[in-house]
Amino acid sequence: MSFKILFLLELILNRYEFPNYKRKLNVFNAYSRNFSDFCGDFIEVFLKIEENRILDIGYDGKLCTISQGVVEIIIDRIIGKTIYEVKKISLEDIKELIGEEILKIRTKCCLIGIETIKNAITEYERNYSINSRS
Repeated sequence: MSFKILFLLELILNRYEFPNYKRKLNVFNAYSRNFSDFCGDFIEVFLKIEENRILDIGYDGKLCTISQGVVEIIIDRIIGKTIYEVKKISLEDIKELIGEEILKIRTKCCLIGIETIKNAITEYERNYSINSRS
């Protein structure tokens, strides 16, 4: 195993053991939940959005180590970004963030967090009648 993979796995494990965002927000205006039948992960996300910018994110649920570690890393990168920037996050972006090797073996676990965040943004746009920009 390469040093890079070991480093990324250690980072994911650390974020699983010491999460920064695993909490329900008291004040939020975007919400979504998701379930993965692949490993039984369940996640709820809570976003606080103002002027189309993500100010805070919290999540709760039962997640495997990879899912929770990866969603923590992703949240670090998207707080402060606009909803349009977050909607454009691609599979390639996630690959660059956590490594191709980890993404290949646990794709669903790596993507459940960002998919749920994007779903919450879609609901926010529907609820607040925001025109979606690509």
